[in-house]
Amino acid sequence: MASGRAAILMNYVSVALEVGLDPYRILADAGVSPSQLRNPEERLPRGAIASILERSAMQANCPQFAMLIAERRDLSSLGPVSLVLQQQETLEDAIRTLIRYQHLLSELLTFNLEIEGDSALVRTQIVSNIDFVPRQAHEAVGAMLSRAFAEIGGGAWQPECLHFMHAAPRSLEVHHRVLGCPVIFGSDVNGVVYGRETLQARNPNYRSNLAAYANSYFETQLPSAPPLSQVDRTRRALYILLASGNASIGNVARHIGVSQRTLQRRLEAEGTGFSAVLSAVRRELVVRHLLNNVQPLATIGEMLGYASPAAFTRWFTSEFGMSPSAWRRSANDDPLPAVPPADVEDPAPAGLREIEAPTPL
Repeated sequence: MASGRAAILMNYVSVALEVGLDPYRILADAGVSPSQLRNPEERLPRGAIASILERSAMQANCPQFAMLIAERRDLSSLGPVSLVLQQQETLEDAIRTLIRYQHLLSELLTFNLEIEGDSALVRTQIVSNIDFVPRQAHEAVGAMLSRAFAEIGGGAWQPECLHFMHAAPRSLEVHHRVLGCPVIFGSDVNGVVYGRETLQARNPNYRSNLAAYANSYFETQLPSAPPLSQVDRTRRALYILLASGNASIGNVARHIGVSQRTLQRRLEAEGTGFSAVLSAVRRELVVRHLLNNVQPLATIGEMLGYASPAAFTRWFTSEFGMSPSAWRRSANDDPLPAVPPADVEDPAPAGLREIEAPTPL
């Protein structure tokens, strides 16, 4: 069962009390005991983190909820990964190390480093089937990344901006205070943007001997990423490649590191095929995009890999029994419940060139 570390909810109870919530009731509804939050390495039930954050923000009418939690966290909340990140020579080294060990943070998150021209994007994605927009989870992850790297590299590792796909709250005062940089909402990505030169900025506390020891220790002592089925590996690749318009079976096979025929054969052995996995991922993502109520339908179609609005509409209608515009109107007329379900799985400019796989596969 996929899960995430309880550390992301550090200070949850105190922040929830300050905004007028009953945190113990919300935790209980999500199947989480307050005692579980005392151990940052505790693995919470699937979907619990995203659901708790979203419920709390909605019930308190506090869209800054995740930012208030992030404001009280420091590098130590990343757990053992923080030790090896501190010993990386450059920001790019630290980002690649985070990608390598991201399974220690959550089995439901994937990070990807993409570079084009003078910009570098750390794209974040929640790889799961959820039927609500995990706004707070995306903001918590973005804040976690940007603040952790800024703490390690000081002024040298400051982000240029953060991107979120969902709409902006009425006030951005808390976001600017916590993140210390511009925040762009209604974007076509979730992630943190750095300047190309910032990637090569040196860590002022880097020591080569300590770095060699830390890297060696992590390589031999920490658990490796859990084995993934071919379906899961394909899903993770599609979550990344769909956004850049490169989600053909050939590109997915190269991303995973196998031949196209091998990918087809392994998926067939698991009782499915590439088209079925692609359609399932599109179904998951299109619900999030439509519920976001930000991106135009034509943009959503492009984000899902369709060359024309007509092709997107035909696919959507065949899958959902109505046009995407009708589905969105229906969702607006019958809004999601104030409390998202707790038993679902947890959670820069378009066209940036992908250079790093989301996890070692």
